[in-house]
Amino acid sequence: MSAIGDPVLISASLILHCISFIYRQAFSVRHKSKLNLMSTFAIGVAITALGNAVFSYRLGIFGLNQDSMYNYVILSHVSDSAMLWAIGNTFIFIGYEWAGKKSFAPLTVILDDKLIIDYIFRFSIFMAILSITGNIVNLGFISGGAQKVLALFNQMGVLYFARLWGKEKSSKYMNYAIILCVTRVVAALFQAFLRIELLEPFIIFFGGYFIGVGSARILFSVRIIPAILILGFFASIFGNLGANRSHFIDAFISSDNITKVVPSYTVVAVQESDRGNMLIRGSNIAQISNIFQLVDRKGYYNGQASLPLVYAFIPRFLWPEKPTIELGSWFALEIGVATISQYTNRSNNSVNMSIPGQLFLDFGWFGVVIGGVLIGLLLAMFWNASHFDDVHNLLGALWGGYLLFYSLFGVGADLQIFITFISTYLVFLTIRTILKPYANTEPRTLVEGK
Repeated sequence: MSAIGDPVLISASLILHCISFIYRQAFSVRHKSKLNLMSTFAIGVAITALGNAVFSYRLGIFGLNQDSMYNYVILSHVSDSAMLWAIGNTFIFIGYEWAGKKSFAPLTVILDDKLIIDYIFRFSIFMAILSITGNIVNLGFISGGAQKVLALFNQMGVLYFARLWGKEKSSKYMNYAIILCVTRVVAALFQAFLRIELLEPFIIFFGGYFIGVGSARILFSVRIIPAILILGFFASIFGNLGANRSHFIDAFISSDNITKVVPSYTVVAVQESDRGNMLIRGSNIAQISNIFQLVDRKGYYNGQASLPLVYAFIPRFLWPEKPTIELGSWFALEIGVATISQYTNRSNNSVNMSIPGQLFLDFGWFGVVIGGVLIGLLLAMFWNASHFDDVHNLLGALWGGYLLFYSLFGVGADLQIFITFISTYLVFLTIRTILKPYANTEPRTLVEGK
């Protein structure tokens, strides 16, 4: 394999680009940190690229192990996959930069009243208790976006109060953030299925605090140590958590099940299985390599892979039999790593295409370039609508925090995430319209001319 086609070298180049971008954003004019959506997006892209590099290196050293969670990888397209991930995300960066200050309608509800902020905390606690006890309020009959917004009051409530704590150095808001973080962890231990849901509250908690402080230099202080320790602990039990997916609490009180899925962390175990490797778990080389395999066999899909997204904009009352949009399940079936269950009549597996992968499958490199730029433009307009710089903007905190969190994981598994973004944004916009006569909904950065 030539050096220019080495997937490890390609991934390393992308990681360096992301580090450079993050540094420029973190230490911008006059040493003041400048947060935008692409900062966390760059972190997510770099983490995936690191996973790709580790996975590619393992393939080169140990070969393809049939016990690997990615044993369906197409070896002849490993380098192509790393290159597609690098090029696709580069054009998303370009589109974001081109957008400048373009924005959708602002999402702002300014809350300066400390009493109202206290009521927001009580509401968040109430929602957290409902989540822990399994009595979640379901607004799905209104829209998926309405249900998402309701969930965000609990999820991003951690960020809202942690950010207030960092900004105002208030012990009260620190306690609020810690309590909400703990309730999220408890709910994840007893109910969550995906491992990231256990780490998620800590990511949001520390992220909110560091954002509130407003200086990237804090990342080089002792205050970063608790975040590093928690991340290290999570990585050390990652395999055990995978062995106890249905009941995470068992991962802490029992060690019997771990050896059934992932042996102890030894050199031999690393060679035999990658299921407990957190970095490789974030790799998307195997998925994207199958994109190239499909194109080799069938040619470009010319929009057919993304056609189901159009269905999302057709109201179900007009089309009661509208099929559920499950692009991951469709892709898993298409590449032969899933079957239809005879009991549920649904796919028993789901595999993400990645956004660059889906664009390439449908329209080739032209689609990757044009689609990447358009996605960057959309992300910028969504982010600019949050007016996240105002710490007392409740809607901006919920919407902006939501975007920041999902951008940390490369935005989404495929283009379907933008249907969720659009529906959630529209619900937020509806809330702002309803509250406009009763609250300050004007972006203060515009009013003050900042």
